[in-house]
Amino acid sequence: MSKWVCPECGTENAIAEKRCLVCRHANLPRVVVLHSLATGKEAEITEAVKFGKAVFTSRFADPDAKFAADIQFEIIRDTERVAWIVRGIAGTVNPTCYDGFSVGPDGVELAEGGVISVSKSKMKLQVRFKKN
Repeated sequence: MSKWVCPECGTENAIAEKRCLVCRHANLPRVVVLHSLATGKEAEITEAVKFGKAVFTSRFADPDAKFAADIQFEIIRDTERVAWIVRGIAGTVNPTCYDGFSVGPDGVELAEGGVISVSKSKMKLQVRFKKN
């Protein structure tokens, strides 16, 4: 069984535990990396960020950026849920999707290898985590 060691108290915890069993420290990666499947360009995220057409154009250089709204979605580090979350922004013409399913304002938990996209097929960004 794989384990993770709590950086706060040194306790070994089962990999499935989202919080340290002793001190309740959240086992949450510090960095989310978004990798454009079209261009290979990446962005590293360490705090809440909103993404839209300008970022898709400048950071990822993806021609599909034209399908995105000025603000399309946001990614947040949710310590209550012990997860990184993608949340769609209301009122966009094309929905934000995660692994092919529309994402609402409550958000969806990101997982290693998951894909965020504009509609089901545009602006595909694959999720990767950098461990603590």
